[in-house]
Amino acid sequence: MNKSCGFGVVFLLVLTACEMDEALLLPGRESQTTGEHGYTLVARISHVTDTHIVDEESPARFPGAHDLTLSAWRPYESYSTQLLDGILRTVNRIHASGRTIDFVVHAGDACDNTQSNELAWCLAVFDGLGVNPLTGPDDRPTEDRPEPLLDPHAAFTAQGLYRTGIHGNLPSIPWYAVIGNHDRFAIGVFPVFEDFWGKRTAPFPFPQRPGVLLPAVLDPLALFAHSHVTPADPGPPCLLNIPEFVVPNPDRAFFNQREFVRSMFTTQTGPAGHGFNDPEAGPTWYSVSPVPGLRLIGLDTCDPAHLIEGFPYQEGAISAEQVAYLRAELAAAQDRDELVVVVSHHPSASLWDGYGSALIGSSFRALLNEHPNVVAHLAGHNHRNRVMDRDGYLEIETCSTLDIPQEGRLVEIWRDDDDDSIMVAYEMFSHLDDELPALGDDPLRPMREIAQAIALGDAGASERQKHRDASGASPHGGPSDRNGTTILRQKR
Repeated sequence: MNKSCGFGVVFLLVLTACEMDEALLLPGRESQTTGEHGYTLVARISHVTDTHIVDEESPARFPGAHDLTLSAWRPYESYSTQLLDGILRTVNRIHASGRTIDFVVHAGDACDNTQSNELAWCLAVFDGLGVNPLTGPDDRPTEDRPEPLLDPHAAFTAQGLYRTGIHGNLPSIPWYAVIGNHDRFAIGVFPVFEDFWGKRTAPFPFPQRPGVLLPAVLDPLALFAHSHVTPADPGPPCLLNIPEFVVPNPDRAFFNQREFVRSMFTTQTGPAGHGFNDPEAGPTWYSVSPVPGLRLIGLDTCDPAHLIEGFPYQEGAISAEQVAYLRAELAAAQDRDELVVVVSHHPSASLWDGYGSALIGSSFRALLNEHPNVVAHLAGHNHRNRVMDRDGYLEIETCSTLDIPQEGRLVEIWRDDDDDSIMVAYEMFSHLDDELPALGDDPLRPMREIAQAIALGDAGASERQKHRDASGASPHGGPSDRNGTTILRQKR
C-alpha cells in the first residue's frame, strides 16, 4: 500500500468507528408558537460554530490533501475572517431590533489549524479590532489586486460583537467558547508535540519518511511548505509537490490548550474567560449561569486518553474526570431548579471509545436524559444543520460559518409558568440577511456575496460533506432542522 492511500484508510477507519445515529431528524413532539399565553422567555442564544479562521499561506497546512481529508483546502477559505464578521453583524442587528440576545455560544473550531495568528484574528473579529489576514508576501501583480473592499487579503476593521456605548445603549452581548478539534490538532487531525527545545510540530503518519513529495511533519514556522497557497496561486493545490520556500512568520506558531484558555482572558468583550474559570491551571471545561435560571455547561470533547504520533483525532472523546464533573454539575443544577444547556464541539454520535472516551453517544445521551432539566445540547463539527429529538431534550447541530450555508442559529428557551413545560424554538440566520434594520455601515457585504457565490459553485463541496454525513443530505438541513418549536414536558 502506498503511503498516500494509507492516510485515506486511517481516516476511513476513524470515521466509520463511531456509533450509527438513527435519531429522528426532526422533533417528534407537539409544537406551538412562542406567542402562547403562559410562556416566559428564559434565554435567547446565538449559536455560532466552525468558523475555521484560516491562515491559508501557512507551511503547516497540507492543502494538497483535499482529496484525502476533510477541509484541507477550500476555494473560498481566504474569506473566513470576513464571514465571521458578517455573522456577528447579523447577531448585532437581531439584538438591536428588539430581540435581545442573552449570549453567544461558539461551539469550537474557531481556528482551522491551531495557529496563534488564527486565534488572534478570531478574537479580534469578536472584539471589533483590525485584522490583517495576509501573513506572507502578496505575490499578485499590483494591477491584478482587487480594490480593498473586495480583497480577502486586505486589512479591515471588524464591527465586533455588540458592546454598550460602542454599538448603542443596549446591554453588551457576552459570549462563551469551547474547544474544537481544529483548535487542538494540526489541520484538525494530528496531535502537536513539543520537543526539548520547545519547538512544536505535528508528525504525519510514517514521519521517518524523507518528506520530499509528502510532508513528514507539519511545522508553522518552517522555511519550506508542500502545496503552498498564495494570493497569486490560490489553488487547487496538487497532492504531490516538491517543497518550496516560504517567508517564515513567528505569529503562526501552534498554540496548546492552556494557551487557548489563557487567550480567553485577554479579550475586550466579556465575560473574562468566556466560560473558562482559570487561565493558568483550570480545566478545559466549565459550568456557568449566563442568565438566572439557566446553567450552561461547556465540555471539551477533544480530550482523548492517549495521543499517538500521526494518528487522526478528528472525532470526539471525553475523559472520566470530565464525566464526573458533568454528573455533579447536572445534579447541582437540578437541585437549584436550573434549566441546562450543554455545549460541545462534537455531537454525541461522534464520541468514540477508540480514543478512550469515557462516554460514547448512547451513554452520553442516557446521562443527559437522567436529568429532566436538560433542555438542549448544542454542537457543531459536522458543518450541517440538524435537530434531533433525544426523548427529553433536543440535540442541535449548527453549520459552519465558512462552508455553505454559512449561517448561525438562534435558540430560544421558554418556560410555561403554569405547568412548567419547556419550549425550545430555533431558527437560522445568514451573514447576508436583509430583513433587519442596519446597524452601522457594512462595507464588506459585497465581498461576502462573492465568498458565498464561490462556495455555492464549489464542485468539491458536496463530496466533502458526504464525509461528514454519509446520507448525502444537504448541510442546509430540512425544514425542521432549520426552524421550529418543540415542547419538552418536564418529568417531575
